[in-house]
Amino acid sequence: MNDAPLPRFPAAKNWLGDELLYWFFARWSLWSSFDRVWLQSHGPLPDPDDGPLILYLNHSAWWDGYLMYIIHRIVLQGRFDAHLLMEEKQLRAYRFFTWSGAFGLDRGNPAETERTLAYTVKLLRERKGSQARSVFIFPQGRIVPQDQRPLVMYPGVARIITQLNGDVNLCPVALRYEFSGEQRPHAFIRIGPVHRADAADSARATMRDLNKRLTQACDALRDDVVGEQRNRFAVILRGQRGIDQQFDRFRKLFRRTRR
Repeated sequence: MNDAPLPRFPAAKNWLGDELLYWFFARWSLWSSFDRVWLQSHGPLPDPDDGPLILYLNHSAWWDGYLMYIIHRIVLQGRFDAHLLMEEKQLRAYRFFTWSGAFGLDRGNPAETERTLAYTVKLLRERKGSQARSVFIFPQGRIVPQDQRPLVMYPGVARIITQLNGDVNLCPVALRYEFSGEQRPHAFIRIGPVHRADAADSARATMRDLNKRLTQACDALRDDVVGEQRNRFAVILRGQRGIDQQFDRFRKLFRRTRR
C-alpha cells in the first residue's frame, strides 16, 4: 500500500499488540463487566472466500469497540484481516488501537477525509496474502442512544462502496445492551444477512439502503431482547458471576449441607 494516500493515523498492525488488546483489554473487560454476550445470526456468516467485507454497525455505547473484537475473533473466527475506521480524536488518545488495525478519520478536515476514504478503498481492494480484508465502520460517527430514531449516518461508507463499484460484501450489525434481572448487563449482537450494493446505484441510493437495513436490524434486535426471546440467541461469552449469582450459589450449597 505504499502508493496509497495515508491518513495521519494509518493502521499499524502488530500481532503481539493485537493479542494483548484482545485478551487483556477487550475480552477481560467484557468478562468482568457483563453477565453474557449473546449472538443472533441471520443467513450465512461472511466468508473471506467471497471477497472483502464492510461491517456497518450502530454506535450506542463505549463498549461497541470491544464487541468488535468479539465479532472478529469469535463470530468470524479471525478469518479476515480486520480493520476499524475510528474517529481521529479518539485514536489520537488511544493510539495503541492501530495495533489491531484501527485508522483515523477527521471529518472536520475535507482533505484528510478524502485521504482516509482512499486508504479504506485501497485496503479493501488488496489482500493480506490470501486473506481478504474487512473494515468495521460505525456510520453514525458518534455514540447515540440505542433507541433514537431515525438513524443519522454519515455518507462516507456509501462513498467507499461506490468507489469499489459495489465489489465488496456488506453486513449490517446491530448492537444492544440491557439489564435483565442480574447485577451485570447483557450485550446482544445481531449479525447479517450479508448483501451487496448495486454497482449502478448512486452513493445516495446506497446510503438509503444501508440506513434501512441497519434500522431494521436494530429494531428487530430490540423487539427480540425486550420480548425476552432468548431462544433466538446463542451465548458466545460468559462473564464472571455477579454478587447476586454468587449469593444464590452459596445459598444452594448451604441448603445441601443442612439436609
